[in-house]
Amino acid sequence: MRTLTVNLVMAILSVSLAQAQTRFSIGPRLGANLSTATFNNLEQSTSSSGTLTSSRTPLLGVQVGMVASIGKGPWMVQPALIFSQKGVRQKATATNSFFSGETFTATLDATSRVNFLELPVNVVYAFGADGQGFQVFAGPYLAMGVGGKAKISEKLTSSDPNSLFNGEVSGSKSFAFGSKFVEPDYSSAGGDYFDARVRRFDVGANLGIGYRTGPFQVQLSYAFGLLNAQPDYPASFQMENTTGYHRNAQLTATYFLPQFSW
Repeated sequence: MRTLTVNLVMAILSVSLAQAQTRFSIGPRLGANLSTATFNNLEQSTSSSGTLTSSRTPLLGVQVGMVASIGKGPWMVQPALIFSQKGVRQKATATNSFFSGETFTATLDATSRVNFLELPVNVVYAFGADGQGFQVFAGPYLAMGVGGKAKISEKLTSSDPNSLFNGEVSGSKSFAFGSKFVEPDYSSAGGDYFDARVRRFDVGANLGIGYRTGPFQVQLSYAFGLLNAQPDYPASFQMENTTGYHRNAQLTATYFLPQFSW
């Protein structure tokens, strides 16, 4: 009887210890971003002389990096270090008519793609055993801008094909980082007529769902920045400062290398 009791206690203890073990694994992540931003659009307006319309379009980017998974029971913490492309495409069209009967249309098309080095830390709950099956997760992230490029084109057309005002200018520039726009040097060579600038750091949160089977994990999430990414305007612009926040839908796949427990 004593032997049976000892064996039963040892079995229960073994199960308890196994359930209390912490699992650790690490692996590469590859994914895609569909990003935009809440930068204030130009106000939509219509008057007797013309109209102004504007819009935003999401951009497709890549996400690549490494993810660690530290788990105990159904809970896991998954910190990662990733390279993430974010940005937005903006368009604006203004039309005005004058007493001469001539109508002018100005079109602006700007694409901003910013590269970030990002550190998300997600807390994951899995509905299956040992972290397998369906998941829900949430957590904060910290991001630092490391590059990117802006492309812009402006076109002015007149209802009079012979008008001297018909014309188009375009250019591209690598992103700079700072809290205030720099007034462009219009006299410089190479068409330096706009400043590509964004605030370097971003802090935000991720929310999402996922699924893990064996070493493979797929996650779909939405990330929203909490820090204003829009720099302030120079005083010479005499413009009211605006705000803008990064928004990003993410679809990622991770392959975890063999895990070990302790």
